[in-house]
Amino acid sequence: MNFLYRFRGVILGLFAVALWMFPHSSEWIPASSGILALLGIVLRVEARRVIGEHTRENEKAAPELVMWGIYAKLRHPIYLSNLCFCYALILFHLGWQAVSFAFFSLVTLFVFSLAKAEDAFLEQKFGERFVKWAERTPMFFPSRLLAQSTDSSLSVKKRSVLMAFVADRWTWGWLIFCTLLLILRRYVELPFAL
Repeated sequence: MNFLYRFRGVILGLFAVALWMFPHSSEWIPASSGILALLGIVLRVEARRVIGEHTRENEKAAPELVMWGIYAKLRHPIYLSNLCFCYALILFHLGWQAVSFAFFSLVTLFVFSLAKAEDAFLEQKFGERFVKWAERTPMFFPSRLLAQSTDSSLSVKKRSVLMAFVADRWTWGWLIFCTLLLILRRYVELPFAL
């Protein structure tokens, strides 16, 4: 699992390259692609507003267990945003074809594996505190969107939306790059694609 975590960006990049090799759908672009991309942006920005500049790069580290804000509703909002972005790119490029579901499955399995590995790491580091939080906080799909955080002692100032974007500048750069490649692929025929 450490390998998967350390090279998670490279692995997602390889998924993008594999996606790029398939011919684009000649059908219209599903609206669900745009909706998923917007949901991914909202989730990622809100998660970054809560955790700020904190990022682990390629090493597993957690200076604190974040359990407030969106993390009171979801344990892995950034991983969920990654899924939304991946699904959006798949739908943008392939539409609703059979091969799309193969990509959905592979990306979901990969991101779920990362989330499980992170849960194991956080449980080892924070013990019972993590276990109690995990019991009441779903991994990806909130059961109570409007529920309040149960830990009222935590009053943490959220960062601005602009600072949340800045904190994830490399992710935004890669997403723009992948999107531009898929747009290029859609409108320029390449001799070496499948």
